[in-house]
Amino acid sequence: MSRFLMTLLCLLSALNVIALILNLSQVSRAAVGGMSYQALMSDPDFTRAVKSIAEQCSVNVDIARLKC
Repeated sequence: MSRFLMTLLCLLSALNVIALILNLSQVSRAAVGGMSYQALMSDPDFTRAVKSIAEQCSVNVDIARLKC
């Protein structure tokens, strides 16, 4: 490999480590029907609906997708 490519790969790896250490990712929260994330998680109808949909699907964990 060329020296430039190796330098670029090392730089990108270092940036990934910094992003993981600083935890730059945004927290996602659902808002369905005006309900907060906590309200949805404690709503038995919502959790039952999600479980019934998930049981009918297969999960590809490599790309975090449901296939129904």
